Amino acid sequence: MKRNCMIFISTLLTIVFLSFSTVSAESHNTQESLDERISELIYYYGEEARTDVVRTLDLMDEQYPEDYRIWNSVIDQWDWIENEMEENLNVAPDGLPEDASHVFVVLGFALDSNGEMRDELIGRLEVALNSAEKYPNAYVLVTGGVEKNGWTEGDRMHDWLVEHGLSEDRIIVENESSNTVENASNSFEILYNHYDDIDSFSMITSQYHLKRSSIFYYTMSQLKAKELEKSSIEFLGEGNAGWYREDKTEEPFSLKVRGMYQIAGVEESNDLPISQLEELDIEGDIEYILHERLNVKVYAGYDNGYKRDVTEISEITGFDPTVIENQEITIRYEENGKTINKHINVSVEAPSLDNLQLQVQKLQDDGEFADDHVARSLEVHLAALQRFEETEQREKLLTHLNGFQNLLQYQIDEGLISDYAYDVLMRNTEYLLEEL
Repeated sequence: MKRNCMIFISTLLTIVFLSFSTVSAESHNTQESLDERISELIYYYGEEARTDVVRTLDLMDEQYPEDYRIWNSVIDQWDWIENEMEENLNVAPDGLPEDASHVFVVLGFALDSNGEMRDELIGRLEVALNSAEKYPNAYVLVTGGVEKNGWTEGDRMHDWLVEHGLSEDRIIVENESSNTVENASNSFEILYNHYDDIDSFSMITSQYHLKRSSIFYYTMSQLKAKELEKSSIEFLGEGNAGWYREDKTEEPFSLKVRGMYQIAGVEESNDLPISQLEELDIEGDIEYILHERLNVKVYAGYDNGYKRDVTEISEITGFDPTVIENQEITIRYEENGKTINKHINVSVEAPSLDNLQLQVQKLQDDGEFADDHVARSLEVHLAALQRFEETEQREKLLTHLNGFQNLLQYQIDEGLISDYAYDVLMRNTEYLLEEL
């Protein structure tokens, strides 16, 4: 009996161990696959291969939806930082939070061998002090841990700010990092674990360094929030401020890309295949009512079978919604040196009471009305107009067309229909009145 019991226990332990090993292996493989996707995403962004950025994000959305949300926001933010973010000089701009919910993150700069601060670091601190004086309730986080002659950047920065009048209880010190990547990681370990009242941050560093530090810190804020199961601290990039260094105003894009691999904690990708454009597919309407906007979608097809909506970045010419006639539309799309042109024929028709009914239905389907009641009231009015037209009651038709315009005016005044719906229906009603 005892021997059978021992065999049962041994077998049970073996099953548990094998199950645990299988789960662990699956978890490890999943993480490896996710890391590969992230590495591919960073590679393609660095290569400016936009289609493959979108394709990789699509794959992440299917496989790792939570991580997709993070990395989709990272790409959006990276675009904004590279192309739209204004680099403020000397002091943070207006419009930042006035309370203690905001923190200025001030990046360090290598000390001299004797432990003294260089002019560039002092310049960054002067910008930080200006900003802290402008926002007297904000925190200031100083970061840098490379030790020289017994001093770290973080400690030197803290002492300088205190000597220049900044209250010590507003200063947060990170003094263990050796580069910008570690700056970001250690900074958010401190902020997420010890400062629940802080919910936004902006960057202070040298002007040339603002873009790189901004995308690093934004990305790390998202990754640390996930790791620590915290709500992410918002990056207010419009609130950055930089110290201007005349001989260096920009950093190479490749430096940002290399750093992003480190921020993400993944290996670098090399020589990945780039999607090659092969064809365009056009979907949409070919019949339009006067003043109706064009409704076509343009899809690019690639050599790897991927298909992407490129409507917003295609060149579409030849359509005039104000002219009643058959028209040829040209659709042009270019990518990686290859251009494809497509031609489609469409017609623009004169308004009638019949096709106005169809137009109302389409506007409703497209979400141009606040609710179904708005569309219903328009349809009822048009149905009455059709009866007057069929029975040749011209005076009543004129009166009710004016009433239809009054209804449209009421709906736009009350915010019940979109500007587009109001414009196209009002214009076409005016056309009908002129034809009577």
